[in-house]
Amino acid sequence: MKFSIITNRIEKETKLKNFDTLESEINNCKNIDDFIVLNNDPAIDKAIYLQAIVTDKEKFTLEIRLEYDNDFSQYGIEKVTKTECLHIFRQYYEGNLPDLNQWENITKYLLEYYYDTEIGLNQETVHPSFNDYFKSDFYFSISDFYSPFGNDAGFDAMIETEKFLQEDDSNNFHLIQFINEIKIENYDYNENRDNENLHFLVYDHNAIVSIGFTNLKVNGFIMEDVKEKTLASLNFLNQVQNHENYQIMISDLNKIEAQTYGL
Repeated sequence: MKFSIITNRIEKETKLKNFDTLESEINNCKNIDDFIVLNNDPAIDKAIYLQAIVTDKEKFTLEIRLEYDNDFSQYGIEKVTKTECLHIFRQYYEGNLPDLNQWENITKYLLEYYYDTEIGLNQETVHPSFNDYFKSDFYFSISDFYSPFGNDAGFDAMIETEKFLQEDDSNNFHLIQFINEIKIENYDYNENRDNENLHFLVYDHNAIVSIGFTNLKVNGFIMEDVKEKTLASLNFLNQVQNHENYQIMISDLNKIEAQTYGL
């Protein structure tokens, strides 16, 4: 069995010679977000890695990933003490899995949720985290104009964004570039400047809102700069159309803690 590790201190994957080194690296995980990933080849009963991250004072969250033909499952357990963490890692290093009946199956949170024309949009076809924040019925409509996906621009943008996310290796990290391709010079409505082109501006802002909510629907999170653009477009749309749905979307989206680059 060959093992290697990656940590927040050692970002390059390094071959592991013995358990003492692994134990030392776990003991060095002292601060919040310190982590260690133990990779193995071949798999141990389908498991390909075990990882730990410090999530509280002297408490770890552990995850283990099992891979099958064209599929995977992932399990997690929280509030693990350092002693328990070391025991689980030693057990794994010796070729044995922990009792996963005691762990939570978190696979559904790692999947990506793409639109299926035969099933449509509902609470079961979006990322589980989406449902934690976006509870109004209009979020799942493809016919309500004042919704992320219910107007022509929004629906088309959802389909195109999903294609982009599926095709680009860096997906979310390049999503802001996808938004910037929509040439909007100013996100503040000005009656004298914008009335002549208002129809086109509403279309473009609807598209941007859809891109942001597609990020959330597919992945369960949103990048910080994408969130900023989405909120700016929602504020523009609310200025020119003053609809309750926009106000709900702004309020709900503001509750989300966005992801930043490099994390």
